Amino acid sequence: MELQEKKILIVDDEEDIREILVDSLESLDYHTCTAADGDEAIDIIKEEHEGLAAIICDLKMPKVSGDQVVHFVAQEHPIIPIIILSGFAQLDMALDHIRMGAFDYMSKPFKFKELALTVKRALEFRSLKEKQARYQEELEIKVKEITAKLNNSVIQTVGSLIMAIEEKDKYTRGHSHRVAFYSSMVAQTMNLSNEEKKELEYAALLHDVGKIGISDQILNKPGKLTNIEYEIIKSHPSKGVKILEPLKFLDNILPIIEAHHERYDGKGYPHGLIQEQIPMLARIICVCDAYDAMTSERSYRKPLAKEIALEEITNGSGSQFDPKVVDAFITTYNNILSEIT
Repeated sequence: MELQEKKILIVDDEEDIREILVDSLESLDYHTCTAADGDEAIDIIKEEHEGLAAIICDLKMPKVSGDQVVHFVAQEHPIIPIIILSGFAQLDMALDHIRMGAFDYMSKPFKFKELALTVKRALEFRSLKEKQARYQEELEIKVKEITAKLNNSVIQTVGSLIMAIEEKDKYTRGHSHRVAFYSSMVAQTMNLSNEEKKELEYAALLHDVGKIGISDQILNKPGKLTNIEYEIIKSHPSKGVKILEPLKFLDNILPIIEAHHERYDGKGYPHGLIQEQIPMLARIICVCDAYDAMTSERSYRKPLAKEIALEEITNGSGSQFDPKVVDAFITTYNNILSEIT
């Protein structure tokens, strides 16, 4: 319904005032409806608010007063401008109601020209608010569309990086996805926020991306690594950060990736961080990464039984692993993972 087709609700307990307002507004080609008190007005607003263009409301009325009407409209239908009709003695009260949400006020007795101008301004103000609301709605839709495109771009970029990792090390194919899956299950157990879950998923998927910078001979070596080779392997968290740094949308997960081989007791790498110095999400990946590594085939050994891997995780609580994360992982395993892994 167009604004000019909507009605102006007139609320006043004096019938003469209502009739004068109706005649004046209808002479200006406005449609009107009336209420004799605030209680009746609120009922009409509840039923017909979509068909109301504006409201002209007296303050002093029996039963429900004008201030209650102003409060109701401001709370429930703020798009409808409400004009206060006030006697001179009530001017301060009228100004208070403008602060509460009323659009403007007119003093009794009012002049026809003043009425016409005030109503015109109220409807222009409402039209502007409606345009702003439509613009905001359109803007939010565009933001959602752009965000969806960015998310698709992120997913494609992450997918390409994971494929590059798995092409380097045939023994870890599927490892990143499994660590991400285990981590997401633990995140649910720990009641992490949606934002934390998203960051954890990306960090878990990309935690080994630094292995792209390590030779295939070292990654797929069947025997024991030399000290030099082991130091090269230990460089992969920092190498991963270097690889991902140009991708600014991944900035938040870089500290997680760099810290996923830190130990709770401070004996990990690359920086020897201890306990709470290690990002919580990195502590989660550390446990899930270790479990999957132990239960998967590697170039230098066969996979361990799940029961043995769980025992190793439990034994590492407080030294290699955060006890809270270990507890959450064991709970997750017993409730979910034992049935599907």
